[in-house]
Amino acid sequence: MAVDGTLGAGARRYRAVLSLPGARAPVVASAFGSLPIGMFVLAVLLFARDATGSFAEAGRIAGAFGLGNAFGSVAQGRLMDRIGQGPVLRASAAGHALALAALVLAAEGDAPSWVLGVCAVAGGLTLPQLPAAMRALWTVLVDDPGRRETAYALVSVMFEVAVVTAPVLVAAIVAVASPSAAVLTAAAIGCLSALAFAATGASRAWRGTAHDTGWLGPLALPGMRTLFLAIAALGAAVGVVQVMIPAYADARGTEALAGPLLAALSAGSLIGGLAYGARAWPGTPAARLPVLLLALAAGLALLAPVDGPVALATLLLLSGLLLAPTMVSVSTLLDTVAPGHVTEAFSVTVMGVVTGTALGNAVGGAIVESGTHVAAALTAGGMAVLGAVVAVARRRTLAAA
Repeated sequence: MAVDGTLGAGARRYRAVLSLPGARAPVVASAFGSLPIGMFVLAVLLFARDATGSFAEAGRIAGAFGLGNAFGSVAQGRLMDRIGQGPVLRASAAGHALALAALVLAAEGDAPSWVLGVCAVAGGLTLPQLPAAMRALWTVLVDDPGRRETAYALVSVMFEVAVVTAPVLVAAIVAVASPSAAVLTAAAIGCLSALAFAATGASRAWRGTAHDTGWLGPLALPGMRTLFLAIAALGAAVGVVQVMIPAYADARGTEALAGPLLAALSAGSLIGGLAYGARAWPGTPAARLPVLLLALAAGLALLAPVDGPVALATLLLLSGLLLAPTMVSVSTLLDTVAPGHVTEAFSVTVMGVVTGTALGNAVGGAIVESGTHVAAALTAGGMAVLGAVVAVARRRTLAAA
């Protein structure tokens, strides 16, 4: 009965947020717009592996896409705060379509790896930043601070709903068509979702505020630098795993296994996000952040001695339980360390994640090319520990600005 009561209370919190005027249409569009982010993780890696014949090269090209996404997220966030969401989302959708088409054409023309890397950077730069746009809308759609944390959790939950299906979708497209088809499908979904989001009433009515914080933007604030470093370490840990899993599947002659295994990690994050947003938690987000990172580090390190796919999927699921709560804790802390910066502050955290993921992709590619998944798993765990160390050492910067 207690469990039923908790589930019912959690469901009511989510329903209350979704029932707010103007909320549902952008939530749905942002959920679809999150799908390509998860698809590109595997699709670009398999596409580059198919084009170059090397996981090391593929990791660098996937990392280039991630770095482009990192800088693009901040640039788009700053522009949204200044000129609104619609113009930025429409322009990024057009650029994204052109960049991904160029990437596929370059591969079909046997272009060198550096050309593929340049096209990948352009594709990442122009990937429409719908999660950041949705997070910005919640600041005006939700007045109550308690409901707002549930709304922020919903951003992560909807993201994970999309991402949990993305690797499986990519694996299916690759199986019936090709990695290039998966890349182009992801691009089409991202562009159409951006256009749909920009057409919603909430997005058209939203207005940001320009802030004079210099070229560093919110990173001029000490607390933002702490969150950036901590979340980059989280992204690096996940980035290593993103390369480790396809390499593990490839070594066993079952490339299609990579999709379900990565989906297990995302499924865990989805469940964790739902549980985290369904109730109020004791303590502060600043105190919870290092604990969550250390627990994640332990889960990733436990992947090292595991060899069977079922056991690996189970541990990935358990490790994933900690991902969304960690991201929600960071998102909630933005209201404390960078009040009023809205889209750009969230975009900086996105930049941290994707920068770390890009680094993790490159490091993971080098490790699996010459080693095993054991070394990769231990490296991923060590990167999460670094994030926890940063959060503890700089905990005073996470107080109110």
